[in-house]
Amino acid sequence: MSRSTTHTLTCPCGEVFTSQIYEYVNVATDPQLQYTVLAGLLNVSTCPACGRRAAISRPFIYSDAAHNLLAYVHPRNDVPEEARILILEKLSNVYTTIVGEPEKQADLENGGSNGSVETVISPAGQAQEIPPLQVIFGTDQLHGLINAVLSQEERLGRIALNTYSRDSAERAQFMHIARKLAQEMECQIEVEDLPDEYTVWLFGSRRQIGAIMRELAARG
Repeated sequence: MSRSTTHTLTCPCGEVFTSQIYEYVNVATDPQLQYTVLAGLLNVSTCPACGRRAAISRPFIYSDAAHNLLAYVHPRNDVPEEARILILEKLSNVYTTIVGEPEKQADLENGGSNGSVETVISPAGQAQEIPPLQVIFGTDQLHGLINAVLSQEERLGRIALNTYSRDSAERAQFMHIARKLAQEMECQIEVEDLPDEYTVWLFGSRRQIGAIMRELAARG
């Protein structure tokens, strides 16, 4: 299962709240986290009072056994070269402890759109059950790796539901309806609360979003 820790944060507005910060994402046991990652919302905390967001720059492990994908992800793509080398050495030592002597292959030619360097640490001879560990810097590169193994229907989809009402009770009712729909369709939600507009984004696989669109069309 995935692993996270609870952090207490203080917003500039003065609100104190808690947020889950993930260190290990296991798609096999928590498939919805795959779409949290693709939506760019993993380890992003939102103040419940004012809506401010803060991204917590915490490296994490991403595991998708069904697609033989295992990656160490550092969320920043501007990590200095010296720090990258230190990270790779530590990861290589850990990998050696788990699966034996590794082979390392650095891809310096195509590190993604953000210019990140990707290094693959593999078991010697490819004889182990544990997949190669891909070391990447920048979440955009992780998104590319995930999308490369997903079918079109499995990729991230979104739909926005909005109201222009400024009445807090009406917005609360709108949120209740959107949340219920998301639960029925096994999707997640993201809220944009503006003075003139209240938007609830539903996101998940394109297959799920397509089902929501058909459901809404049927309801008229």
